[in-house]
Amino acid sequence: MKEILTLFLIMGALGLLILSCRGEESTAAVRPPAVAGSFYPDLPSELKRMVEEFLSQATEEKIEGQIVGLLSPHAGYVFCGQVAACSYNQLKGREFDDVIVIGPSHYLHLEGASVGSWDYYQTPLGKVEVDMEIVEKLKTADPKITFTPAAHSREHAVEVQLPFLQCVLGNFKLVPIIMGNPSSENCRMLSNALVKAIGNKKVLLVASSDMSHYPCYEDACRVDRQTLKVIESLAPLKLLESSKEILSRGIPNLDCTLCGLGPVATVLMTAKRLGATDVKVLKYANSGDVNVMGRTNRNRVVGYAAAVAYKSDSLKVKEQGAGEEFALTEEQKATLLQIARKTLNCCLKKEKMPDFQVQDPVLRQKRGVFVTLTNQGRLRGCIGHFAPDTPLYKLVSQMTIAAATQDYRFFYNPITVHELPDIRIEISVLSPLKKIKDIDEIRMGVDGIYVKMGNRAGTFLPQVATETGWSRVEFVERCCSEKAGLPRDAWKRGAELYTYTALVFHEPAEK
Repeated sequence: MKEILTLFLIMGALGLLILSCRGEESTAAVRPPAVAGSFYPDLPSELKRMVEEFLSQATEEKIEGQIVGLLSPHAGYVFCGQVAACSYNQLKGREFDDVIVIGPSHYLHLEGASVGSWDYYQTPLGKVEVDMEIVEKLKTADPKITFTPAAHSREHAVEVQLPFLQCVLGNFKLVPIIMGNPSSENCRMLSNALVKAIGNKKVLLVASSDMSHYPCYEDACRVDRQTLKVIESLAPLKLLESSKEILSRGIPNLDCTLCGLGPVATVLMTAKRLGATDVKVLKYANSGDVNVMGRTNRNRVVGYAAAVAYKSDSLKVKEQGAGEEFALTEEQKATLLQIARKTLNCCLKKEKMPDFQVQDPVLRQKRGVFVTLTNQGRLRGCIGHFAPDTPLYKLVSQMTIAAATQDYRFFYNPITVHELPDIRIEISVLSPLKKIKDIDEIRMGVDGIYVKMGNRAGTFLPQVATETGWSRVEFVERCCSEKAGLPRDAWKRGAELYTYTALVFHEPAEK
């Protein structure tokens, strides 16, 4: 009896020793792969070879600018792998703090969204760590965001994106989200929660979605072409409306325009708020283009697309007009301020935006603009657009909305309708950018600066130098570190420097 008791004690001690040696990961929650061996190979070597082959054959078109979001399909790799690779090929050489993958719920009804609360997601290529900090922030952001394990356990929409991410990015943190009802309310709800949870992190948003389901080949091409055109316009609410309109036509066998309609709209909505200015479709195909075991089926097909949402490189602006004179009369300035004020009122009161009819050719010129909102001297929002691609009066209205609702510094403390009487609007109409070689070319108090290095960029308006009293070196160094997220001395290490001037005017302090 003593021998048996001793044996149990030894085994118990050994068990405790093994647990202590394994450390914290022994208690980690891991979401195992659900579709390895069916949607993609379950052998690590075979999976890695397949993904790398897709990537090697992907389009080489390079996106110049900061990538914010991707659209990638989620069917079996034999059908959509080459299309997905065109999206992920754009990530080579880029880094992100987190990758947020949003997919639709195929197996369980969800009214809102479920965020995967496991410590790791497992694929044949290894474990992917989940960013539990963002996960917890999302779960507390809105009652419609929960953790519903059943929504993830069989779901492939997030899982099939991971091997591509593992091959292209290596180590990264994941935020896995399964979305249910694709209503505009739910898209806004999830987008709001994401923007607040993301904070200052540099994230990649991935919308996991296939396109049209089950029409014939020709109908799929027509429907998907229309949907992609709306996606390229970076208009999430228009995308929801377009889907309803297409489905109302009674196209034979058409089940949906995007099985991940909610995720795509949410990613577009969030990417836009994080600074994305453009969307580019990289590749389109459907299952009728794929030969499987010597056969193709074009009677019932599923569409696939790769697209990227990015913050365009505004340095493509032509510089030959940098020295031209530009002036506004007091009447023209008043018109732009009135447009901004009416826009701000309607935006905060959630009223229909007015349709401004401006015929003045000067105000219809295409110029960059910044709109700054202050409350008794305190900054409450400042956002602008450099590229001269929009009529001045329209861009003033657009940037007013952006300054009031999209400045990430105030997502936790947004402007309210009660502040309207105290808000003062300032408009800065920008000249084209001019590249400089030496910081001594900067005219303090006259020139604004734009610093760019790699995918990071930032700017200070001309009036910042006057307001702060900084030296020329401080002006540049602070722009590098505080606005572009670069080292303070990046301007000495290859960062590109540009200057521009601004015609600045504002409402009177006492209205």
